[in-house]
Amino acid sequence: MKRINRLIIALGMAMSLSVAPALAAANPTEGEPIMAVAPEGQDINVSVSGNTIRVAGAARQTLVVYYVTGTKAASYAIDTDDQTISTNLQKGVYLLKVGKFVRKVTIS
Repeated sequence: MKRINRLIIALGMAMSLSVAPALAAANPTEGEPIMAVAPEGQDINVSVSGNTIRVAGAARQTLVVYYVTGTKAASYAIDTDDQTISTNLQKGVYLLKVGKFVRKVTIS
């Protein structure tokens, strides 16, 4: 009987561990933006000039700017296929993320 109970508990734990990541992905934490992934083969280009960021090929996605420490600094909705965003970011090094695209940039 003890052996059966241990087996049931072990199976229950294994099932909960395999389902937890799927549930977490399906229910993003409150306040976190849901980001669409660029379709396969679509090129996303990001360029920086001073405090201006230009994003091409990422319509209907979100640009998230992170400090190099990993803390989110800002986020911007990308409405068009070629959009220019004026930021109020201070000079420094940042990580820009759009979907799976990530680039390290310097704001000057």
